[in-house]
Amino acid sequence: MSPFKPWTRRDLLRCGLSAAAGLTTPRAMLGLLGAASATAAHAAFTDYKALVCIFLHGGNDGYNLLVPYDSTRYNRYKAARTNLALARSELLPLAPPLLSFDLYGLHPAMPELQKLYNNDRLAFIINAGTLLAPVTKDEVLAGRNLPPRLYSHNDQQDCWVSSQPDATLRQGWGGRLADLLGSANANSRVSMNISLAGNNLFQTGATSVPYSMSAGGVPSFRALTNASARTALYRQLLAQAEAAQAFERTSSRLVSRSIDLGMEISTALAGVPEPGTEFPADNGLASQLKMVARMIAAREALGLSRQVFYVTIGGFDLHDNQLDAHPALLARLSQAMSAFYSATVELGVADAVTTFTASDFGRTTTSNGDGSDHAWGSIHCALGGAVKGGRIYGDYPDLTLNGPQDVGEGRIIPTTSVEQYGATMLRWFGASESEIDVIFPHLSRFATRGLGFV
Repeated sequence: MSPFKPWTRRDLLRCGLSAAAGLTTPRAMLGLLGAASATAAHAAFTDYKALVCIFLHGGNDGYNLLVPYDSTRYNRYKAARTNLALARSELLPLAPPLLSFDLYGLHPAMPELQKLYNNDRLAFIINAGTLLAPVTKDEVLAGRNLPPRLYSHNDQQDCWVSSQPDATLRQGWGGRLADLLGSANANSRVSMNISLAGNNLFQTGATSVPYSMSAGGVPSFRALTNASARTALYRQLLAQAEAAQAFERTSSRLVSRSIDLGMEISTALAGVPEPGTEFPADNGLASQLKMVARMIAAREALGLSRQVFYVTIGGFDLHDNQLDAHPALLARLSQAMSAFYSATVELGVADAVTTFTASDFGRTTTSNGDGSDHAWGSIHCALGGAVKGGRIYGDYPDLTLNGPQDVGEGRIIPTTSVEQYGATMLRWFGASESEIDVIFPHLSRFATRGLGFV
């Protein structure tokens, strides 16, 4: 729109909607107005830490990401996977875990993660998944103690990020974390939770909501700038709504605060240089992570000591064409994670940022002819300077078909819960044990409260 073109009523409406674009749901809009006052005060932190969740939409095939490399276990893997099995000669060998004779190889599309693992910056979390409690094969076959709608994409995504599979009204464990710790940030206007992938359950709590932005920055209406005469005029129009009815007053306050918040974040981003680290082009995940790096660089200007970021990459529901499509996805993941880690080193915050993966579920170890189907347990990874890398956490399952952990068609029962995975990172992040119990109410059902990888 030309800066000299008169505004129409439609322009005004577009302005309001664009200014509030960082708040993608009615709940988020109300959250901007009420969340800060509703959140209990938490002691301020004197250091900085951030968690970055990379969600692999569709259900990643973890058992082709990390493969047993020693002959005995590789042969079991090959027998189960048939035409989906990767050739042992193509696997990228990983340094043997300390005091272990078990050997592993990484998917050949991921040399960047191989280097990070062998340099002790990356760890693998084995056979993790959604669990109500530890469960046996007999219980699974009898239909007992199972998460609801176990192999459904939407339901298992919700279970993963909420860790409340049996709750009626779910909140994300990132959202519950922000409910408890968000007020520790000096700046109460900017949410502790920043999404580069739109509205999401993971970052939504009882009082906290994520602020949504894009890889390109803060969503805005280009006619609005700090020095714009139109901005001043528009603010005057919004102020007139203070004399109107309650709905109009609330709406005008929302838009005004959204404009202020967007300008505050945009100004902070403008004050930090672009990362010197080169991020791969034509890689949507890398673009999201580059913006995460820029937001981390702006942390002091924004008055933030704790942040949680949410980014996504899709396409992992590979019922077909898996051998052709999966390598490209894993290559993008590996390259993006490696570039992001390098950016945290450049910023001097590598020890303060932990990046981790999550996904709907794993895939069947058996082939359906051209791909794999929905399953349960899978393999994930955590990356960062504080991560005790070069190690495998959890027990790699016996992939023998119809073996002790296979409940049919190569669906592997998880032995590591989302609660244990998440609690390990939240403890590092600064949550107390009592706060972790609030965030993960079912954690006590598992034998250990953490995995020790960070």
